[in-house]
Amino acid sequence: MRLPLGKPWFGPRRFGYGVSPTTGQGWACVGIYVLAMASIPTLMGREVRGAEALGVLAALLGCTALLLVVVWLKMDRSRPLRWRWGED
Repeated sequence: MRLPLGKPWFGPRRFGYGVSPTTGQGWACVGIYVLAMASIPTLMGREVRGAEALGVLAALLGCTALLLVVVWLKMDRSRPLRWRWGED
């Protein structure tokens, strides 16, 4: 079953292995991720210990998992992932 997900937001990198944002929506996802990763520990304060530290870690891992799911759903599957040297 194929999901009707529209235009891909992430495409193959020009150099190396993996994907990178190719549209504004992809860049917005990465920007929101960076803001979340920076703001979660800041909002919790400097003295985070015990269960609070586990909560921060869980929030950071949750944000990372969410980004990976979005990238997986919105990546360009017409070109396979492989090592690239910039020629294509």
